[in-house]
Amino acid sequence: MNRAITVAIIGAGSSYTPELMDGFLGLDPARLPVAEFRLFDIHAERLGVMAGLAGRMIRRHGRPIAVQSCTRLEEALEGADFVITQIRVGGMQARWLDESIPLKYGILGQETTGPGGMFKALRTIPAMLEIARAVERVAPQAFILNYTNPSGIVTEAVTRHTGAKILGLCSGIPLIIEEIKKEFGVDYPGLHAYCVGLNHLGFIHRIVSGGKDVTGAIIERMAARASRHGKDADALNQFAVEIGAIPIGYLDYYFRRGRLVRKLQAQEQSRAQQIMELEKAVFAEAAAPGADQKPETLGKRGGGGYSAVTFAAMDALYNDTGEELAISVPNQGTVDGIEADEVVEVVCRIGRKGATPIPVGPIPLAFRGLVQAVKAYEVLTVKAAMTHDRRLLKQALLNHPLVGDAEIIDPLLDELIAAHGLWKK
Repeated sequence: MNRAITVAIIGAGSSYTPELMDGFLGLDPARLPVAEFRLFDIHAERLGVMAGLAGRMIRRHGRPIAVQSCTRLEEALEGADFVITQIRVGGMQARWLDESIPLKYGILGQETTGPGGMFKALRTIPAMLEIARAVERVAPQAFILNYTNPSGIVTEAVTRHTGAKILGLCSGIPLIIEEIKKEFGVDYPGLHAYCVGLNHLGFIHRIVSGGKDVTGAIIERMAARASRHGKDADALNQFAVEIGAIPIGYLDYYFRRGRLVRKLQAQEQSRAQQIMELEKAVFAEAAAPGADQKPETLGKRGGGGYSAVTFAAMDALYNDTGEELAISVPNQGTVDGIEADEVVEVVCRIGRKGATPIPVGPIPLAFRGLVQAVKAYEVLTVKAAMTHDRRLLKQALLNHPLVGDAEIIDPLLDELIAAHGLWKK
C-alpha cells in the first residue's frame, strides 16, 4: 500500500484554495492517497473561511482526509510531502498599484512582467525564501510546487539562494499542449509537444508525431480552423504562422502592446479591482452555512487548469511516472544562450527524484531576442531583491521590451518604491 501523503498549502486563505480542494476530491485516492491537508496563511479570517469550506467539501465526498489550520509556518510544513505555495504579499491593493502606476507612464501594468511584475517579485522573494528555508529545516524531503507569481522569477530566487526542491508551475502552456493533443491526437498518433521560453513568455516550438516534426502542419490547421470560424483576425493565430511556433496568450503584451495599453487606460477598473469585487462574492459563498462545494463565482476569477497541473506534477513525483510536463526549472544546459542557473520554462520528464528537462538547443531566432531580453530583466530583478541596489532595477527595466526608456524609468521607479514603501537605495 502506498504511504499516505501530507500536503501543506501556504497561502491557503487564497480564493484559489477551493479549486485545489475540488480537484483533489475528484482524483483517484489510490494514486494520491492524501491523508492530511495543512493550511497556513497570515490572514486568520481568510484562512478560517477556506479551512471551513475545505472540511465541508471533504465530508461531502466522504473522504478520510484531515484538515489542520496552522498558525505557525513550521507547524504546517513539518513532515509534509508536498508544499503548494500561492502567496500574495501585499494583497490585491498592492496588485492595483502594480497595475495602475505604470499605466500613467504609458507602460503596461501587469503582475507577472514589466514594472508590475518586478515590484511583485521584490515584495515576494523575501517571503518565499523564508518559506523555502523553513522547508529545508523541517521537511527537506518535500517538493515545493510554486504558483506564486511572478512564478519564474520566484522559482529562480529560491533555486539560487536555498537548497529547497522546487518546481515552478503554471497552467498556461500545459493547457495549450493538452488542447493540441485533444484536437489533433487522432490524426497525429503519439503526439508530443515541446516548449521553450520563460513563464508567461512561452512558445510551443516543436510538435512531434511518430518521430516526425508536424509543427508547421498543425499551426496551419489551427490558423485555417480559426478562419473558418470567423476568427481570422485573431492575432495569436497569425503570430503562430509568422513565427513558426504557438505562443502563450500573454504574448499579446509584447506583440500588441500599444493596443493593450490603450485598452487598459480606458477601463474604469483594473483587473485587481475587478478581482477584489469577485473575491467578496467568493468568500461570502465559501462562508455560507452548509456550503460544501466550490463557489460558483470562482469561475470568473481565472486560473483554469490550476488544480489539474498541480496533480499531474504530484502524481508524476509520487508514482515516478516520467510524465512530460511544461514547468519552470534551472536551465542546466537545456536551452542554448541561457546560463545554467537561470530558470526557463520547458517540458520536463518528472519522476520521484524531480524534473529532468528535455534538451531544446537554440531558441528559434524569431523570438530569441525577446526571451533573452526578458531573461536579463528577471536575473537583474532577483539580484536587486537580494542587494537592494536601485541601479539593478533600472538595468532590468532598460532590458525589458515593454519599458526601455531611461527618461520614464527613474520617475516610475521613484513612484513605485514610494507607493509600496520599499527600500529607497
